Amino acid sequence: MDRVAPIYLVAIAIVTGDALGNFHVATPPWLASTFALVALGAFLSSRRALGLSTTFLAIVLAANVAVANVLEPPRKPHSVAAMVEGSRVTIEGRVYRETEHEAYGDRIYVKVTRAAEQGGTMSESSGNVRIAVLGFSAFKLGDEIRLTARIHFPRNYGNPGEFDYVGLMARDGIDATMTAPKNSLGSARFQLIGHRSIFPASQIESIRTHIGGFFDRNLAYPENAEMRALVIGDQGEIGDPLRQTFARTGMAHLLVISGLHLSIVAAAMFAAVRLAMMLLPGLANRGYANKVAALAAMIAVCAYASIAGHHVSTVRALTMVLAYMLAVAIDRSREAIASLALAAIVICVALPGSTADIGFQLSFASVIAIVLGMRRFAAWFARRKRLGRLRGEPSSPRWRYIEAPAGYLAVSFWAMAGTAPLTAYHFNQFAIVGIVANAVVVPIMAFGATVSGLIAAGVSFFSESAARPILLFGGSALAAGNWLAAWFVDWPLAWFRIFTPTILELTIAYAFLALWLLAPLAVAITGKRSRAEIPGNTTRRKFGWRSRFVVALAAVLTIDAGYWIYDRFYNPDLRVTFLSVGEGDGAVIRFPGSRVMLIDGGGSYGGFDAGERIVAPYLWSQKIMRVDYIALSHPDLDHFGGLDFIAMNFSPRAFWTTGVSSLDVSYSRFMDDLERANIPKVQVLEKAPLAAIEGVAISSLNGNAAVAKSHNNSSMVLRFSFGSTSILFTGDIESAGERSLIENHGDLHATILKVPHHGSATSSTAAFIAAVHPETAVISDGYLNNFHFPAAAVVERYVEAGAILMRTDLDGAVMVDASPNRMTVRTFWGRPNSTIRIVPAVSGVAGHKILE
Repeated sequence: MDRVAPIYLVAIAIVTGDALGNFHVATPPWLASTFALVALGAFLSSRRALGLSTTFLAIVLAANVAVANVLEPPRKPHSVAAMVEGSRVTIEGRVYRETEHEAYGDRIYVKVTRAAEQGGTMSESSGNVRIAVLGFSAFKLGDEIRLTARIHFPRNYGNPGEFDYVGLMARDGIDATMTAPKNSLGSARFQLIGHRSIFPASQIESIRTHIGGFFDRNLAYPENAEMRALVIGDQGEIGDPLRQTFARTGMAHLLVISGLHLSIVAAAMFAAVRLAMMLLPGLANRGYANKVAALAAMIAVCAYASIAGHHVSTVRALTMVLAYMLAVAIDRSREAIASLALAAIVICVALPGSTADIGFQLSFASVIAIVLGMRRFAAWFARRKRLGRLRGEPSSPRWRYIEAPAGYLAVSFWAMAGTAPLTAYHFNQFAIVGIVANAVVVPIMAFGATVSGLIAAGVSFFSESAARPILLFGGSALAAGNWLAAWFVDWPLAWFRIFTPTILELTIAYAFLALWLLAPLAVAITGKRSRAEIPGNTTRRKFGWRSRFVVALAAVLTIDAGYWIYDRFYNPDLRVTFLSVGEGDGAVIRFPGSRVMLIDGGGSYGGFDAGERIVAPYLWSQKIMRVDYIALSHPDLDHFGGLDFIAMNFSPRAFWTTGVSSLDVSYSRFMDDLERANIPKVQVLEKAPLAAIEGVAISSLNGNAAVAKSHNNSSMVLRFSFGSTSILFTGDIESAGERSLIENHGDLHATILKVPHHGSATSSTAAFIAAVHPETAVISDGYLNNFHFPAAAVVERYVEAGAILMRTDLDGAVMVDASPNRMTVRTFWGRPNSTIRIVPAVSGVAGHKILE
């Protein structure tokens, strides 16, 4: 430890503790205090090694405790977090954060001062509530509001591979969410009751409003939306198609205020002030030029960040830029990694839990890779220039011409290398074209658009007519960047989807990258040759620790790859996962071997696509890149809404349908997408055996079409049989459809039943349950849904019939693993007695169930 600078050890300790906290590894506060006291005693007794190691551990534990206090804060007695989930409450409070614009309307953040549950008296309260205001409004910082609506607390769906929404909200300081209906402002349930200005936030908001209006008056979409995002941090106006284009070319960071934009503003101010300082040779010759320029750059980026809004990404980027400018000011500009360590310390101390933030990970990974990678590039390039030259002989002039462009491309390469594993982990895509696209588009949009937009915004406060030409130049730069992004995304193999790497695989990838970046540099600068290059030298390199580490990593990677290859392509079991998709259905069937089927894909409401946000992340987490068959039980939005994304991204062989259509516009769009993708449609007929896939028999049990007077009763009913296990999918059939099934098939027995219509009172008749007689019944429904599914009477019927009931709203995803002779059912949340092992009756031996 003595050879490592203390700032690096402190940064590593804090980041380690913060990361462990985000993995919900919690330690008691007294443990950190104990290690701190031990460290103090070790230093007092001159035991330096023990003191350093225990100090390191104390810092790790302290950072871990800080994250635990954020993710699971102490519950205050009068907090809104103590209210009953789903109850109707009335809150009063003040808007404390800038309004965010979304596709459905506005999102406002309210600090609660008073609250009451339904029928209660308003009393003092606390907590932060995020309110979705359907439709657009004009809230300002300091507005005081009163809202009566149902209160909900952050909750994950409970699926493998899902995004941690609860953790995000906790780090953002949000205790609860509420929804204000469209056009309800001004009614008794939603009122603006006052306003108190917040200094200086309200004044900054006025500046932002002026700048945004100036952009909207002088630029058309999408340039006005992009300029708002780059200058004032308002990303709500940018449409999804444009976002996807930039994401697929590896340039998503250009549409948000990131470290890149702050760095460019800092560099522009630094260059301008340093040039001006040259006019004062007395101060410049004393070494003040860089110090004054760095101070001016720090002021400029602080001003830029202040008008960019309250975004964690902006605060993080600001901290990183300020840390480097501070290093410049104290003549430590070469110690870029040390300034990054300082930034990491400040960010994690000020914002515990930051290591879980995607922007934090990408920012630090890219900058560290660029700094260390360019050091390697410089050594490699210097060596290339010296090849074939005598000592003291100048290099060829051609090297001078290509050094700058080669270095520029190298920066883009190292940034991509540093972020590629994380991009795969978080976004499941890899943009090869990003190396070239970033090199071409970044200068255009960063310098041409961002700097021009900032200058135009400043001038607009004095003369809008003078500012307009500057803004139009910036708008032209944005238009050029958009055109180039659209051009790059159409390149062959410009980008491709990739499965989600595990934490182990991420660790292996970054371990290999670190070995490369930290390996000894090439010998070339002085022209001297290494011993290995001297003719006649037979000395061989030793098999050092780096080589042994590479072999160990390769061995672990081989074992990991072998496990996933077996699991994905050779597993002999039938595996079914009933996903928790909210109020809807979605089930993934993995046949023995490699084939995969998806029955329904959840819904798509208000910009939330269950296919993209729930189903696809699950598939990618299981290394599934192709869904062979997509089956739609019936054309209701809560069943087909998520299928479009799956169809467009997982190359299905066929689409199974009953042939029933829908007048829903989104359904028509889905059908059009299937046609464009040339995905064959297979119409499932009544009472027909469909196929046998890898030993799994599939049959259609659809009833009489005459009773199908609704979409629900026209649902596709499929039975999957594998050895002694059978699984019955019933869609949303109701009592009429159930009667038809009984009349046409009689014995409907299944080991597992997907409960019809989310457990509604119109389904699951006693006769139907008796005919199926399931060992396990799975209800797919949304948590505290508006339909009050499942009905209490239905739950009681299944319990009385001896079925073990599992619900996706309470249990999360329900996962079935069946071999020919036995079956295991477990749930994502893993409640007590939620794992079931079922051994059906075989050859006269009674079957049995084991709860674990």
